[in-house]
Amino acid sequence: MQKQILRDIVITVFDSLRAHKLRSALTLLGVVIGTSVVVMVGAVLTGLSARVAAITERSAPNVIYFTKEERIGPSFSRQTAEERQRKEISYEDALAVAALDTPQAVSPQKIRGSYGPSANKAKMTAKGREAINPLILGVWENFPEIVSVRVDRGRFFTETERKSRAKVCVIGVGVARQLFEETNPLDQDVRIDGEIYRVVGILEEASGEGVIGSDDLDERTIYVPFETIAKQYPEIEGTVIVVRAPAGKTDVVTEQVTTTLRIRRNVPNEAPNNFGVNRAEQVFEVIQQIIVGLAAIVVPIALAGLVVGGVGVMNIMLVSVTERSPEIGIRRALGARRRDVLTQFLVEAMILTGVGGLIGIAIGFVFALLIRFVVNFPAAVPMWAVIVGFFTSASVGLIAGMWPAIRAARLDPVVAIRGE
Repeated sequence: MQKQILRDIVITVFDSLRAHKLRSALTLLGVVIGTSVVVMVGAVLTGLSARVAAITERSAPNVIYFTKEERIGPSFSRQTAEERQRKEISYEDALAVAALDTPQAVSPQKIRGSYGPSANKAKMTAKGREAINPLILGVWENFPEIVSVRVDRGRFFTETERKSRAKVCVIGVGVARQLFEETNPLDQDVRIDGEIYRVVGILEEASGEGVIGSDDLDERTIYVPFETIAKQYPEIEGTVIVVRAPAGKTDVVTEQVTTTLRIRRNVPNEAPNNFGVNRAEQVFEVIQQIIVGLAAIVVPIALAGLVVGGVGVMNIMLVSVTERSPEIGIRRALGARRRDVLTQFLVEAMILTGVGGLIGIAIGFVFALLIRFVVNFPAAVPMWAVIVGFFTSASVGLIAGMWPAIRAARLDPVVAIRGE
């Protein structure tokens, strides 16, 4: 009996939708938009998370950076007072770490230029043209073994060139385009802050899968021998030690290198490190926190669209109660209880918003597929977005339909049959 009643209610709802197509469409619009936005946001955030994880795994797995500061990258400029007073990490520290048997590869690194916009920019020119904000990294010849550095044309510099302080460089493809346009940069001369360097290699073009400016950073990076940059820029005292650990031994290598640096820097047993230990995975963790923060802001805004849709549902249900007063009166006269009428209108409202939720979820899936295959972005609709979108839309229907359902249930049968 209950199944028959529920089936009749569902048939009545869809008959009402077909009879009032425009009104139903306008009513569902807010629910559809709100749900689809929730699903789209979930797809984009999930894709962003997947891309960052893939880039971290591909370009810098098991890599640890030991720095004077607690942070790496664009945060260099935000040193605390305690960090500014710390002793610089030295080249001798890097040699001591390189002598350890556990790390897979070690390279010191000096930096000239900036990760982001800065007044302290290196000047790099060739053929009357100037590169935009080049980032000069002085490293050892084994640096490509530590962090994924792929040379497209030419080669990386050699150990002999590094030890002889040869003025050679490997340039990013963005710098190559800016300085040489269509000309082959190999074996061409460039000036870096007035000193002449010979180009021995050009890096691969950025994959286009980068995040937060990493593609731009790759294309404006220039690698030169560590000893060469140390000679040209004696004022750059700071050194970063970049270490790659064997698979599964990141914690062991981190502990061993940390112990070595604490001993060399005379850190008491009970005192904290006076240097920073940063893993490449920490970038992923920071971005994950940003993603969670964005979700906490954007998803509630999207859900607010569902509330607007709920107002429309309440409006159409109130109109429906007025239009169907004779029907309600006849049902009551034939023995239907107030509870039955209440249930009918609540189910109608929930089905109405549920249909809108399903349409919104479908739109979200189509959006995810489009940006996955058209833009080559790994968007994927997470289950939480589907669940939140559908159940929120259904809940909106339940809440929005409550007052119209109560009003319908309270109608006097005689008055309702007369249509008053």
